[in-house]
Amino acid sequence: MATLQKIRNRGVFIGIIIGGALLAFIAGDALKSGGSLIANSRNEMAEIAGESINIRDFQNRFNHSLEVSKLMSGQSSIPSEETERLREQVWQQMVQEFVMNQEYDELGISISSEELFDMVQGRNIDPTIRQLFQNENGLVDKDQVIATLKQLISAPNGTPQKAYWLNIEEAITTQRALTKYNTLVQKGLYMPNALAKDMVAKASKKVDFNYVVKSYNLISDSTITVSDSEIKEYYNNHQELFKQTESRKIDYVSFDVEPSTEDYKDTEKWISDLKADFIKENNNIQFVELNGDTDFNSFYFKAGEISNSELGAFTTSAKKGDIYGPYFENETYKMAKVNEVKMLPDSVKARHILIRPINGDFNSAEAKADSIKDLLNKGSQFAKLAKENSADQNSAVNGGDLGWFTQGKMVQAFNDAAFSSSKNEVKVVMTQFGAHVIQVTNMSKLERKVQLAIVDRKVEASQKTIQLAYAKARTFAGNNIERTSFLKAITSENLSRRSANLKRDTKLIPGLENSRELVRAAYQTEDMETILLNSDNSAVFEFGDKFVIAILSDIKEEGIASVQDKAAEIKRAVRRDKKADLIIAEMTKSSVGAQSLLSVAQKENLEVKTATGISFQSFQIPGAGIEPSVISTASMLEKDKISTPIKGNQGVYMLSLTNENVDEVSDLSVETFKSRLEQGYQYRTNYQAYQALKENANVIDKRYKFY
Repeated sequence: MATLQKIRNRGVFIGIIIGGALLAFIAGDALKSGGSLIANSRNEMAEIAGESINIRDFQNRFNHSLEVSKLMSGQSSIPSEETERLREQVWQQMVQEFVMNQEYDELGISISSEELFDMVQGRNIDPTIRQLFQNENGLVDKDQVIATLKQLISAPNGTPQKAYWLNIEEAITTQRALTKYNTLVQKGLYMPNALAKDMVAKASKKVDFNYVVKSYNLISDSTITVSDSEIKEYYNNHQELFKQTESRKIDYVSFDVEPSTEDYKDTEKWISDLKADFIKENNNIQFVELNGDTDFNSFYFKAGEISNSELGAFTTSAKKGDIYGPYFENETYKMAKVNEVKMLPDSVKARHILIRPINGDFNSAEAKADSIKDLLNKGSQFAKLAKENSADQNSAVNGGDLGWFTQGKMVQAFNDAAFSSSKNEVKVVMTQFGAHVIQVTNMSKLERKVQLAIVDRKVEASQKTIQLAYAKARTFAGNNIERTSFLKAITSENLSRRSANLKRDTKLIPGLENSRELVRAAYQTEDMETILLNSDNSAVFEFGDKFVIAILSDIKEEGIASVQDKAAEIKRAVRRDKKADLIIAEMTKSSVGAQSLLSVAQKENLEVKTATGISFQSFQIPGAGIEPSVISTASMLEKDKISTPIKGNQGVYMLSLTNENVDEVSDLSVETFKSRLEQGYQYRTNYQAYQALKENANVIDKRYKFY
């Protein structure tokens, strides 16, 4: 179906449709079977708004999303990174459905069939539909919409095209419902005129002031005693400061798999043993492809462009068939053979005409390119044919001109054709983009270059080396199952102890390849006294070239952190408050009878500093930092008055106002400020309203048990 192909071709737009379409697809009875799901707690992967979610239902939904993604991209398989992204997307969409659908029901928000008709082919066509059926004039082709719908209606149930369209309908109706809800909340927001006027008035006043500050650092920490009871009292009075998200910490040691001396010798011998065959070989490209780790590189290089200086020096006088090596470079043994020697330019100027295949028909594209080549050979103008035929519109407007480019800037086949052409020669070459009619119009000076056939073998650990590393890891784990011996052995064996802080959704531990299994293991136990086990009930985890032994070291539950965890932080805060009280008492005493801030500064041996242009809405004081209490006091202080001591973030302050300027507050400025503030609140509505509902739904995520 042409429309399906059209949607597939819109790469960026596909992502938008997927994101919206999957948002509400399959909101069926399976997800509402709470009673049976609760009974089967082993398969419970989440609880949302009091409803239990079964892993099978989630997986069915995810599988459907995967199939839709394949359909929309035209791919038979999806890369692992994209698969993980889709799985997370399905989860977020499922949570949003459960949270929002309950709100929609209570508020009576729904989308009628008349609204859906209006969004698809009426007066208020949804942007998604508009994008899909937009004609060359930028208008919606309603005839095409109707024709497509007729085809879909007559199509059998379950066909890809029909499922495709149902996804789109689900996407636009879900988005419309969410828009209605957000609009409803936004309409309930209001900024009172009196409050807006007061805020503008405060912001319109800018003050200059002198200040002194006595830093908390002037009092030694050792002179301030903080008792356990003071720590507990502070904790009880400030628990809102100690909210934490869930997390877990592991300590681990890794046994790295590294090639042995024997592995290096074996690899060098392997490459050396190939030399006799390489010398006799006529098809060097095939030899490299069959024997080397790296594919054949068809580029031509000057001696100075070759990274290995000794190899570069060898090529200056080498002839076709000469061999250099074996040599060692970047943990790899290599052997280079001169495959070709040619006089070639460093850069060429070329133009092309691109014929894209229609419905994947590359043969027809090549045939058309050949016919254009024939026209050019008969005298037709390249620029004219490019403007009329080239699918590359960026170059077509310039007659197909691509400008100057160096080797490697174009895709391989195009590059090879361009740099092997004579000036003004016309060629047809096929790439993944289609058929290109190429003509090199100019080139730089020809220089001697060589094409090298390099057969290489990276030094890697042998099976014997891997088994030795595994045996070490297994022995360590077997001898050090308990926490005490685990930590002691790391020190006694001079191993490197590493730590990692984890969340339930942590996908990768830095430095450990594909390490999700270790995260799951850390979340599937509460035991912090014995080492962790993998899914095979083994203590040895394998991640790439590392064998890892780990132990769970800390568990933090979501909520309020314990007083023990926050004791050091609280002690610093209490100590600072005590220092502030001492400094305030000293500065109060020094300010008695003082006629100016300077006299206070002299008594306290402090420097008088100046701040200018500070308003109630200022974020910080230049030179002093973020000090909201000081800013607030300064904006309210009378001119020429000395403030009382103010407890700040860095120390205790005293101020003296020297000047103030007040801008005129007009009705227009109040209205402008009010409008800007309300607009800001409305922008935040979409996110914050949902987040509040989500928090209230008490989402319990247990995906870590399965993924």
